[in-house]
Amino acid sequence: MTIGEALYEERQKLGLTQENMVKGIINKGHYSKIERGLENISIDTLFRIILKHHIDISDFFNKVKDNYYTFEDKKAEELKQKIMYAFNNNQREELRIYLNEILDLKEHQIFKYRTVIAIASLENNLADLSPSFKNKIVTKFSEHENWFENIGALQLFSDCMKIFTLEQLDYFLGQLLKHYQKHTYSESMQERIAIICNNYLCYCYKQKIVGSNIQNALSYLKNLEPIGHFLLYKICYDLYFYLFEGNTEKADEIKKLLINCGYQDCIERWQI
Repeated sequence: MTIGEALYEERQKLGLTQENMVKGIINKGHYSKIERGLENISIDTLFRIILKHHIDISDFFNKVKDNYYTFEDKKAEELKQKIMYAFNNNQREELRIYLNEILDLKEHQIFKYRTVIAIASLENNLADLSPSFKNKIVTKFSEHENWFENIGALQLFSDCMKIFTLEQLDYFLGQLLKHYQKHTYSESMQERIAIICNNYLCYCYKQKIVGSNIQNALSYLKNLEPIGHFLLYKICYDLYFYLFEGNTEKADEIKKLLINCGYQDCIERWQI
């Protein structure tokens, strides 16, 4: 769907004429051509229209993004969906097929690294990965100057922390948590840090590692705002708190709660 087509669809849902849709922003004639794909729209104008009519920005861009991806970017997005489904359904043969397709991509190096590590973890083959390959991942992560806020770098750190040394892992996580204590960020960025904390706690518990940031990671989850978006992570705080305390009875109660709420795949994936 093009931007013009998406704007037309939103206008129809709002029950507005073209004139009312853009009143005070641009003239009707220009807007009419935008809807028909005859003229382009500036990002400034697009945002003014979206904000004026309280259009859901995420929903809008999900409608149009496929039309503006390069062929390879679109293929990468499709593979992300396929490989996520295969992971959630333990389809190991499909995972190997998708991995080969991912490795054939010309770019998307972080996506490649994340997938290789995820599959190796699933198959308990991390030890078979060469030191040079692991060093490439750490180097790729370290090359991002502002990695604290780089989504790709954060995803790489979250998914590949098993290949970092404990010293590296605790250093980077400590720096990350200090950074996010000093600044205010969107819910989506806070959630990314919560996922990293959850993965760190899961890794330390399963490997019986006494990481220096266990309490800091627990505190981050505990101090998240009590809103629905963070509910899972607040529950995970309780789960890991009891696990590290050795209170398996309480931890089992929380695991049962998560399973009853539909998070059985998470419990199985975490293997705790």
